[in-house]
Amino acid sequence: MKKKPFVLGLVAVAIAYLAGAYYLYRKLLFPILSSREVLTYIWVVASGFLLFITFSLYYILAFQRQLKEQKVRQRKSSSKLQKANEGALKALIHALNYRDHDTWDHSTRVAAYATALAEHMGLPQSELEKIALAGYLHDIGKIGVPDRILLKKSNLLPEEWETIKRHPELGYEIIHELEFLNSAADIILLHHERYDGSGYPLGLRGEKIPLLARIFSVADALDAMTSERPYRAARSMAEAFGEVRSLAGVQFCPKCVKALEELGVENLSQIQQRAKDHKIKEFQPEDLIPCSDII
Repeated sequence: MKKKPFVLGLVAVAIAYLAGAYYLYRKLLFPILSSREVLTYIWVVASGFLLFITFSLYYILAFQRQLKEQKVRQRKSSSKLQKANEGALKALIHALNYRDHDTWDHSTRVAAYATALAEHMGLPQSELEKIALAGYLHDIGKIGVPDRILLKKSNLLPEEWETIKRHPELGYEIIHELEFLNSAADIILLHHERYDGSGYPLGLRGEKIPLLARIFSVADALDAMTSERPYRAARSMAEAFGEVRSLAGVQFCPKCVKALEELGVENLSQIQQRAKDHKIKEFQPEDLIPCSDII
């Protein structure tokens, strides 16, 4: 802010103050003032007051202009940050897709099942975005699994299975480094926990497992059962549905299984078909960015 108008404003206030002090002094000494003295006093005070109002308005308008310019800069900065975040998210998604296209298709379907289940359970939009984001990225840790294990066509050896089981931790290590993806990091870490406490990597039990991770576990298992694997054929949706129901309270949260039952096989089959036809577009990467706490 310029110093000259500020100094002039102070001068105007000082003049008005001195004029008032002088008038009081004269009034005390000489109760009867001449008309000229009264008019002079009124003129000085009015001029000082007008100057004060003028400079006050100047500073108010200058402050408003600066505030507006600051908001414009913040919007530009926020837009740049959002584009950078969106680019990072797309890069991660494309990296996973290029590494293993089957994993990407699986992730799309899991995101669809999980968001449908969470929506049916009445979760708010912000939570739907978190679980959709986790759906796209929950297997990102498989980037750190060697091809000879990840792409193996036969059954895995025990030590190879232990390597695969590290992917939630690897995924967490990748995602939690990016602040705007932190909301999905815990889901990625805990999506293989089991309700009875026999899951991995932390062995959490029951409702100590966050709700979004419990929902996600059902969606992930449902798609795993209905997907073709080198070592087994895909099950039908009805068969997978029955398997999930039988494991309520063991592998899966009973509340989440109940919500899955309410969705029903027909709705789940429709979601599966839409994903296969690449018609799942409800959550694009740019739509998931707002779940970040820093935007």
